[in-house]
Amino acid sequence: MSFWPRLLVILVLGVLLPGVVRAEAVRELVTIQGAPAIQLEGFGIVTGLAGTGDKKDAALEMLRRYLSNLGQDFDTKNLALGNIAIVRVTAEMSPFARPGKVFPVSVTSIGDAKNLAGGELLGCDLIGGDGELYARATGQVVVGTNVQTRGIIPAGESSGAKLLAPYPFGKVVSDDGFIRLNLNRANYADAVAIARQINQTPSLNPYFQESTMFAEEAPTQLVAWAKDAVQVLVKIPSEHMFDQSRYIAQVLAVPVAVDRPARIVVNRSQNSIVVTGDVRVNNAVVSLQNKTVTIQPEQDDQPATYTLGDDTPRSLVEMDGPGSFADLQGLIDTLNSMGLKTEEIITIFEQLRQAGAINAEFIGQ
Repeated sequence: MSFWPRLLVILVLGVLLPGVVRAEAVRELVTIQGAPAIQLEGFGIVTGLAGTGDKKDAALEMLRRYLSNLGQDFDTKNLALGNIAIVRVTAEMSPFARPGKVFPVSVTSIGDAKNLAGGELLGCDLIGGDGELYARATGQVVVGTNVQTRGIIPAGESSGAKLLAPYPFGKVVSDDGFIRLNLNRANYADAVAIARQINQTPSLNPYFQESTMFAEEAPTQLVAWAKDAVQVLVKIPSEHMFDQSRYIAQVLAVPVAVDRPARIVVNRSQNSIVVTGDVRVNNAVVSLQNKTVTIQPEQDDQPATYTLGDDTPRSLVEMDGPGSFADLQGLIDTLNSMGLKTEEIITIFEQLRQAGAINAEFIGQ
């Protein structure tokens, strides 16, 4: 196995596995209704490719139309195929961005181009979902090492997308003084936790009273309610109606403890594995080619173990208590020590998932 793919797996697992519940600011968990991030899209032409562009005449025809719109008219038959490519350009515009704001864009080939490296995007109009023009993108395309027909144009002084017109957002605060927080991931527990934390923050809820030794719970008037798994309603108190921006900023800054689900995300094209949450592995025997790994959960009187092909038991990790499962970090360390490649480890994870031996959502990309 090459050094970098193995290092990526170890670092991601080592950092993400230990903590399941963590505190995050409300802004990381929600979007405010009336002010969502805006998706922009356009189709453009990348030029300056060294023979790795599209080989079909459609690219030349699109270039001809582009030049015609600029008042330039000449026979594109004199241009060589392979030096240009038709691409799809996408971007996400942050709420309340002002004209002149520059932000990065993603570029993806939609023809038969083999590599966009070294190419430059001609001026490309970016349209919102309402069909209106909001930004224009241009600049040098930066591609990755594995996927060479997809890249980005970073935001810079003369590159990326520049906002031309402000987006007509809806009302953030309703006429009756409510703001609506839409969760990025539907979860009843998170919605309840957000509402509870807002209600228990004195600077946001002037009616909140701390519990005292004489009363387990003092009467409290609520300012936030979990409507359902995807929305929290917040009523701006009358004391803050003339300073709504400050109040909303304070709401978005409130830290909330959320429970992240256990997930394994694998990307075969990038040879990467990302694990979130507390992923555990049940009893299993995995065989791949001439390599075999046996996984056994902890028993009452002995720790969890894995067994390699030489039948020598080895301790996996220190467990919390009897009956707990072997964790994925120990399995990854084992597979790495056996010299398995990242794609082979991904195959083993898929087999474990199909056998029901992994208690996590498995997402393939």
